[in-house]
Amino acid sequence: MQQTTITIQQVLTDSNLLQAWYKVRANKGCAGIDRETLADFESGLMSSLALLRDEVIYETYRPRPLFRIHVPKKNNPGLRTLSIPTVRDRVLQTALARVLTPLFEAEFEECSYAYRKGRSVNMALQRVEQLRDNGYSWVVDCDISSFFDEIDHQVLLREVKKLVTDQAIIHLIGLWLSALVVDGPQRFRLHKGVPQGSPISPLLANLYLDQLDEAMLDENLRMIRFADDFLILCRKKESADKALQFTAEVLESLRLKLHEQKTRVVDFKGGFRFLGVEFVRSLAIKARYPEYQAPVLDTEQLAQIPDVCEEKHTPDAADQEEVNARIIRYQNPGTEMSLALAEAGIRAEHYPEHIEQVAPLDPPVSHNKKTTTELDPRLRTLYILEHGNVLGKESERFTVKKKGVVFQRIPAIKVDQIMIFGNAQITTQAMHFCLQAKIPIYLLSGSGRFHGVVDAFSTDPVFLHRDQFKRAEEPEFCLNLSRVCIRAKISNCRTLLLRFKRKRNLDIGGAADRLKSIIAELAGADNLNSIRGHEGSAARIYFSALSRVLDPDWCFNGRTRQPPKDPVNALLSYGYTLLFYNIYSFLRSRGLNPQVGFLHQVRAGHPALVSDLIEEFRAIIVDIVVLNLVLNRRITPEQFIMPDGSGQGCLMKNEARKLFIKELEKKMNSPITHPVSGLRIDYRRCLEHQVHHLAAVIQGREAQYTPMVIR
Repeated sequence: MQQTTITIQQVLTDSNLLQAWYKVRANKGCAGIDRETLADFESGLMSSLALLRDEVIYETYRPRPLFRIHVPKKNNPGLRTLSIPTVRDRVLQTALARVLTPLFEAEFEECSYAYRKGRSVNMALQRVEQLRDNGYSWVVDCDISSFFDEIDHQVLLREVKKLVTDQAIIHLIGLWLSALVVDGPQRFRLHKGVPQGSPISPLLANLYLDQLDEAMLDENLRMIRFADDFLILCRKKESADKALQFTAEVLESLRLKLHEQKTRVVDFKGGFRFLGVEFVRSLAIKARYPEYQAPVLDTEQLAQIPDVCEEKHTPDAADQEEVNARIIRYQNPGTEMSLALAEAGIRAEHYPEHIEQVAPLDPPVSHNKKTTTELDPRLRTLYILEHGNVLGKESERFTVKKKGVVFQRIPAIKVDQIMIFGNAQITTQAMHFCLQAKIPIYLLSGSGRFHGVVDAFSTDPVFLHRDQFKRAEEPEFCLNLSRVCIRAKISNCRTLLLRFKRKRNLDIGGAADRLKSIIAELAGADNLNSIRGHEGSAARIYFSALSRVLDPDWCFNGRTRQPPKDPVNALLSYGYTLLFYNIYSFLRSRGLNPQVGFLHQVRAGHPALVSDLIEEFRAIIVDIVVLNLVLNRRITPEQFIMPDGSGQGCLMKNEARKLFIKELEKKMNSPITHPVSGLRIDYRRCLEHQVHHLAAVIQGREAQYTPMVIR
């Protein structure tokens, strides 16, 4: 079979994404589990499509849970189950389907009529009449038992890989196949089947049954198939009986089986129904109540579903109770923000391009390899950067105003934490909502210096707090944890220096060897002060080596803080602040007390545990971003305001600050194979992984803390 040259880049072109959006909009479907309507998505269309593209490129895209609904079948008793993706997921699935369809179509057989351009129910019926008139009077009337729910993912992906070689496309399909489904109070992950309601499902279903089509043609059997409903026409009953047995064998190889009550061998004299038409002798009579309805996304039915997230929707008293039930059941499923949509859609010139996606790992991830398809999005950060901006709240949305004019509205369910810089403001209403929704608000200066956090008080994790305080009183536990954390910090600093030395031929002197010696000496450190001393020595060696590789115009001679005296230190301090409060949020979310650490001393106003955990991540997240920007001259010294007096610090100009936040967010989104768990995840997931791992160690569920050390 000829291999395809289709790539993910073809899927993500502006033209293809726009055409996919137009198709999704034309279908007039309802909102998904995230409550984002078509109008919401279209309000920031280009930024929404750009975000969708970036998430796929940077491998942070995760589909939202499917919104399962049960709607009446047309002209038939019973309910049809639909699993509705969010608007953004429908757009991406449609974009991929547009690219894959010509490729798959070239492989499909003539006997297949459903979900294919230029083919229809009438064409299938005409083929039945044609074969009947040619003497094929016996019919194997087949129906596959629960076809869409029984499709085997492994078999399906095997067929996809025969046609598609791009791993990013295969990964996307795998994510959609294993999506989480929310059905009222129930939540479960798909392990088999394709969801009816997803734009990609009809194409995948046809590909799956193409193996059946080929097998029938190889046996010279006349088959007419419309989705999972198909006929095999034969001249003699004996041939029909054999065809039935052969069909069962082929389906068994596909891990499917025939529906015994709906499958039979019959002739035209006895009559049968196919696609809503009664065939009796030479007659073809359209049934008054057609039995057949193709199990695809019925856009007319979806358009009629009450959109309970639309503010203007006002149902009458007769159905108010049902609407309220839908709101509770589907649109506020529990209290997990991980079911929310990930992107706030703020204008790029004001805010970072990404709102992050990190899933809760509670209980902690075991150290067995596991795919990221099991993770749900989490921790979206809203940055308010511009002086004079005001963050407010209207109904269930945040608003961003400037000079009294609202220029952006963000559904509150899309935000997990807020960082407000400088003279930006927040209204009392917005603050009250954040306290109720447990969304922390970090208040920082324009340069990134922390002023405080507005956070809700919770007694939920009191038992974990108790264990944490007990551990903090155990000298051996504190010593062992501190030793491995500082060893990881120094190892990561050394690895970073060696990488730049190798790739850029930079002179780092003997810093790498001296850091290696300090790592060896840590094994003999028998108290916290000794460990802190080794940490200080390593930091001086590391930053001294960095000063050797930077141009003199950066004025960097080592680490200075409170305030930073040069542009590089300003970048480092700013980056450490953002990283610090990402870790703070994860600790708070997990239920750990950020104030109670094991290496850094407990003191009022200092989140000591955050200071402990940040050590292993400073170099591999913040330092590497700073060095890349500086060495590549993407940021220049002219983009900073140098101090003009004692006690003053170096400040970033607005454009430098925005670029740095953007690049740091991009780094947070970049994929890495976690050195312990083997997970292919982004750096923010690594942060949360370590937080949950530490909680497990504190509770005694895991024996020893293993920090993240890159190689």
